[in-house]
Amino acid sequence: MPQDSSNISENGASQAPFFVNKSVVGILLMIVATALIIAMNAFAKSISDIYDPIETVFMRNGLALILLTAFLLSTRNFDAFKTGRPLGQFGRAFVGTVGLAFVFWGYALMPMADMQALLMTGGIMTVILAPIVLGEKVGPWRWSAVLIGFIGALCIIQPGGESFLGWPALVGLTAAFLGASLVSIFLRSLGRTESAYTTVFYFMMIGTFLTLPYILWSGWQYETGTLIGILGTGICGGASLLLKTQAYRYAEASLLSPVIYTGIVWAILFGWIGFGDWPTMPVWIGSALIVGANIVILWREHQKEKDERKDTA
Repeated sequence: MPQDSSNISENGASQAPFFVNKSVVGILLMIVATALIIAMNAFAKSISDIYDPIETVFMRNGLALILLTAFLLSTRNFDAFKTGRPLGQFGRAFVGTVGLAFVFWGYALMPMADMQALLMTGGIMTVILAPIVLGEKVGPWRWSAVLIGFIGALCIIQPGGESFLGWPALVGLTAAFLGASLVSIFLRSLGRTESAYTTVFYFMMIGTFLTLPYILWSGWQYETGTLIGILGTGICGGASLLLKTQAYRYAEASLLSPVIYTGIVWAILFGWIGFGDWPTMPVWIGSALIVGANIVILWREHQKEKDERKDTA
C-alpha cells in the first residue's frame, strides 16, 4: 500500500501525529475492533432463529469481502491480492470458516458471556499445540497457565452441577480450538511471509466460496425483518478486521494482545442489553481464571522474545 514514508517507522509501523502517542492509538483501535467483533456475534445471535450458522457465515464473509475489496482498491493496495502461499491461505481459510460456523452456533446456544469465555481458551490450546506443530519450547510457567485456564473452563462448564452447559460447551470449545487455536498457528506461519491484508482477503474470499454450495443447496432466502442483523454481522465483521490490522500498524503485538480480552466485558454488556443475560458467579470466576492464564502466557512470550533479542545483540 502506498504510504507517506514520513508516517512509517523503521519497523514498518505507522506513526501517529507527533502530538498523539501511537501506542495509545493502537490500543484504542484494538478496543473498538474487539467491540465490533462481539457486536458481530450479537447480530449473528439475533438472527440465529432464522438462519443457520453456515448461512450466517456466508452472509458475513460475503459482505465483509465487498467492504475489504473496496478498501484495498481505494487505497491502491493491489499487492494484497497476491499470495506466495496459496495452500497455506486455503488451509487457514478452511479452518477459519468452519471455526466461525461453530462460533456462531455457540453464540446461538449459550449466553454471550459464557460463549466468549470458552472462546478465550483458544489461547491456552495454542500453547498445547505449539510444541507439536511449531516445535516451540513450553516451560513450567506456561504449562501452569494451561492448568489454570483448564480449571477456569471447568468453572464455566460446571460438569455435574445444576447449571451444566452440556453439549453446547463442546460446541464452544470446538470453536475455540478451530477458530482461535488452529487459526493462530496458521497466522504465525503465514505472518512470516504474507501481509495481514492478504491473509484477511483470502480468508473472506475462500470462505465465501466454501459456503456458497451449501447456500445454493439449502435454497437460502432472505427473511423480512433480518436486514439489520445481516448488515450488522457483515459490516461489523469486516470493519473489525480492518481496524485490527490498523491497530498492529501503530502498536506492537505484545502490547495489543491483552486488549483482546476486553471481549469478555463487551460480551457481558451486549448480552445483558440485547438478550437480558447476566453471567452467573461461576462464569465470572472462570472468566477471571482464563483471562489471567492468557495474560501469564503473553507475559512469558514477551519475556522469551526479550531474552532472544539479548542473545542476538
